[in-house]
Amino acid sequence: MGNSFVAVVEFGKKVKARSVVTGGQSSQPGDKHFTDQAPLYCDGKFKDVLFYPEDIQKHVEKTYHPGER
Repeated sequence: MGNSFVAVVEFGKKVKARSVVTGGQSSQPGDKHFTDQAPLYCDGKFKDVLFYPEDIQKHVEKTYHPGER
């Protein structure tokens, strides 16, 4: 059994979408993203889905570059 996922997508010149999962994006207990979306799900609220690099860069928490430490 896995998380429930709900999304609303608007197609146009730029894609706009909002989504929510029952718990969070992480599958690791103790991680801050393990249950961070649960309150949104319980309240029937959504978060923005980031599609475009310029939007993603504004929200980056951590990056990984193979071969670098």
